[in-house]
Amino acid sequence: MRIGVVLNILDEEYQISVYKGIVQEAQKRGIELICFQQENAHITEDEPISRFPHKEYFDLDGIILITSVITGNAEFVSRADVERVWGKLPVVSVGQKIEGIPSVLIETEDSMKQLVEHLILTHNYRQFLFISGAEDHPDAEVREQIFIKTMEAYRPWFADLKYVLKRGYFTEVAAIRAMNEYMEEYKKSPDVVVCANDNMAIGVYKYFKIHSKNPEIKECAVTGFDDIPQARFEIPSLTTVHQPLNEIGVKSLELIEEVIEGKNVADENFIESRVVYRKSCGCKGGKDDFASDEEQFRAMQANYVQSETLLRMVSHIGQDLNYGQTFGALNYVVRQNLNQLGLNNFCILRFSGDKTKSGHPKNFPVDPLFVRRSGNECYEFDREMRMPLGQFYRRFYEIDPDSKPSMILKNLYAGNELIGCIFYEADENVLPYLSSIAINIAHGLNRITIAEERRKHSEFLEREVNERTKELVEANNRRMEVEAEVLKISELERQRFSNDLHDDICQRLAGISMLCRSYSNQAEPVGKAQMLELAQLIGETLQTTRQYAHNSYPVELESLGMNHSLSNLCNSFAAQSGINCNYEWGVPKGVHFDKTQKLNIFRIIQEALHNIMKHSKAKNVEVSVKDEGKKTVIRVIDDGVGFVNNSEDTGKGLGLNSMQYRANQIGAAFVIKQNKPTGTCVQLSISNKLLEVRK
Repeated sequence: MRIGVVLNILDEEYQISVYKGIVQEAQKRGIELICFQQENAHITEDEPISRFPHKEYFDLDGIILITSVITGNAEFVSRADVERVWGKLPVVSVGQKIEGIPSVLIETEDSMKQLVEHLILTHNYRQFLFISGAEDHPDAEVREQIFIKTMEAYRPWFADLKYVLKRGYFTEVAAIRAMNEYMEEYKKSPDVVVCANDNMAIGVYKYFKIHSKNPEIKECAVTGFDDIPQARFEIPSLTTVHQPLNEIGVKSLELIEEVIEGKNVADENFIESRVVYRKSCGCKGGKDDFASDEEQFRAMQANYVQSETLLRMVSHIGQDLNYGQTFGALNYVVRQNLNQLGLNNFCILRFSGDKTKSGHPKNFPVDPLFVRRSGNECYEFDREMRMPLGQFYRRFYEIDPDSKPSMILKNLYAGNELIGCIFYEADENVLPYLSSIAINIAHGLNRITIAEERRKHSEFLEREVNERTKELVEANNRRMEVEAEVLKISELERQRFSNDLHDDICQRLAGISMLCRSYSNQAEPVGKAQMLELAQLIGETLQTTRQYAHNSYPVELESLGMNHSLSNLCNSFAAQSGINCNYEWGVPKGVHFDKTQKLNIFRIIQEALHNIMKHSKAKNVEVSVKDEGKKTVIRVIDDGVGFVNNSEDTGKGLGLNSMQYRANQIGAAFVIKQNKPTGTCVQLSISNKLLEVRK
């Protein structure tokens, strides 16, 4: 049987004493316990206490709920409220009545009444200060109501009987604050201070010790409630109402076992309290008080020495954790101090991943940073070995199945963010100090995690910078290669143009010159036929020169437009090559190409036609410029032998690179592919977003 104990936090005597009773009874009955400390628990109508353990969390058979954990949640009063959190899982509440749920309650009304009557009738106190507990806390409300009811019952008998109420929230600090408020308002100590719990009564003692040199503040009688062990060690020993906290723990475990076994149990199970009269109210002490002042002093001295030792250890651990910069350093600090704290079972777990996307708390992935089981550190757990929390707990128990410690879970927070938890088993005298150590571990864990994330992010950025630098270097190298090829292309174009002028125009002019010399050397006058021959040669040379000039820069692109220029190019190609060339223009009216686009498209088509004439052995060519939805597509298709990309062919390589380079200049996509059934298709696609549209 595995039982979960849900309470507030094990740093004060009430919680520790009840938990101690539960643990002792669980060991007798062979029941496995997991204690969940749930500080700052909150319930809303839409979202239950999300960090409370569900049944599936650790395969729990039942829950003991110490209801101080739900202080301030006035709506958490019925079985339906409990089922919003744990479904049909058996639950027993301790301290507060929850309708429909078996509850362990303490009968305190008679004891509170007896205490107030004792102060009025036995000691004749008339000026009362009552320091109540937390607002909306059921126990605080009951104790305050009984106090007021008893005081009001005796006021008709004692005209000078007066009382003042102050809020104390069950803490020493809050009680000191309440005393300050009272003294500022009334300028005089009351006859007696009645506190709703012992911790606040001890806070009142501390207030008087702080102001011991102030003659206006005189120490008065003080009483408490709960009878925690420290109440006997105070000087004077504290008059209080004894709640059998150990018995409460035992009874709650008996009840949850009976509920799980299907037995019928009463919804309300009362345990009687009693007044313990000691020296703080003015009495001489009771039978359960220390036999002598010397015995009390020795007990106080032992308690003080132990407390000081543990406080120094907590301070030392906190300082060491503050200096650690790695998980190894954190583990070293923990490892060095565990034996001194008597912790044979201790784990530090870090929640990893996105907890909001992990769904059920059972699925929270955890990194086991440090695991100690039965006094031995478990190195088989690697901190990168992520697993759900419930799975880790099962593996932790499988290490030593014969040992069944009562484990306590304490969540670790960075601000409001849940970053991890610690599991441990500890003696009751160490429990309050582990709460402080947990805070130090949380701070260290958060700082180291942030440093690790920064380091990983820095490494990621460094890799990204290196990759980007590599890409930029490669891009720069490619750019330099392209520029070199462009220079080669330009030189090749100049060379080709020079060769054409030398081999064609210059030869024609040389022929004309020789013919003119021949005519000048003949005896008879130049005849008509000779002049016609000379005029024809000059006309052909002029036509060829114009063609070369046109090929060098098509002036009509600007004057006549792209459609007319491409049409002339195709006609000229057909005339020169003898290859049939069909031309089609399908660009809507209003769509215009800028100067750079015109020239580069023209040159690409010109280069494609030049390659067809030189290499393709084609009989037919189709040149088209068409609008196809969101882009304009230019195609040059032939039915020749097809295209083979041979990088060793410098002429081909430069021509293709020239076309690719020009396509990049205007942001167009360029591709050369096989045409079916035969031939080659040169295709250029340019987005219409890059074109000018005029109405």
